[in-house]
Amino acid sequence: MKKVTLQMIADKLNVSKALVSKALSGDSAVNEVTREIIWKTAEEEGYRIKGRKPGSAPGTGNLAVLMPRAYLDDPEYWGKIIKGIDAELAKQGYSMLLSSIDVSMKVKDGMPLGITERKVDGVIVLGQLPEAYTDQLTKRKLPFVLVDPDAQHPELDLVLANNYLGASQAAQLLLRQGHRRLAFVGDAHTTWSFSERRRGFEDAIAAHNRKQAEDGAELALIEGMGVSGSGMYTKPEFAATLERELRAERPVTAMFCANDLIAFDALKLLQPLGLECPTDVSIVGFDDLSLAELNQPGLTTVKVPKEEMGSRAVQIVLGRIAEPEKLPELVMLSTTLVKRASAAAAAGADGDAEPEAERAATAGA
Repeated sequence: MKKVTLQMIADKLNVSKALVSKALSGDSAVNEVTREIIWKTAEEEGYRIKGRKPGSAPGTGNLAVLMPRAYLDDPEYWGKIIKGIDAELAKQGYSMLLSSIDVSMKVKDGMPLGITERKVDGVIVLGQLPEAYTDQLTKRKLPFVLVDPDAQHPELDLVLANNYLGASQAAQLLLRQGHRRLAFVGDAHTTWSFSERRRGFEDAIAAHNRKQAEDGAELALIEGMGVSGSGMYTKPEFAATLERELRAERPVTAMFCANDLIAFDALKLLQPLGLECPTDVSIVGFDDLSLAELNQPGLTTVKVPKEEMGSRAVQIVLGRIAEPEKLPELVMLSTTLVKRASAAAAAGADGDAEPEAERAATAGA
């Protein structure tokens, strides 16, 4: 590929090479309209621009993204959030410095040079990064936002999905389908999002029981799988706990899993037990990973707006840079229930009695 030079850009626009150089370096002597035209042409021609686009905020022009190193193995969830971050940064004229952190390291050894040497204007923190890192960001007075954190921080900017409402919708679907012994699957204590999903699921069942005491539903808990800064984990007792609930005198007929990865593991454990989904047990996940649609049966799940979460995180941290003293923001983005074949009417039930309008809205999702 032929290298694009300043002279080539100058010739294309019929201007001097010196003018192109000044415009791309942000020289205020070049009027704004001319600078914009030259920048646009340089980008279209594929010229590697070292500076920053005119009109962007003062500073380094960089934002750091920090996340546990284990998240590199989860491109379906965290990768899409990063994609949203990258797209929004491009719109805003910023660059991204992505750093994965070994959570076992002390913060003084694990903190990226881009932060210790103050080469970034702000930071986006993904997931379960040790609190020592956010403490350091606060001490260094670097603006930052937490995306899908492991705990609630009312004094900090947060971006997350509406986990509570999404779980509530999942419970309501299963209750409409006639399931009366339902299980929450996963270790709710491992992260705030999981605890909110359990809370939403439990509250929806409790609300059903208040309204229909004569047709009450029972909640079971199946623990042994969760998330941490080191990624997903499965405890040895998980399979035995799952089997016990499915083999009980009054067996679980529907499981709501704290995320899709837990749902996939639960599905794998059914076959050795001689059980099928959804004939014997319905399963609902959370996140809507790509495999949810490809799975057989297709996994009913709650879709998380992952790219939008990344985009909003950029907007919030740039707002924090511009107004350091403004009140902390909590941005909670709506989720969507996506119905597929893994959730069906319980044996002997009348079937899914959901309103026709809702069925039409979810059937094609």
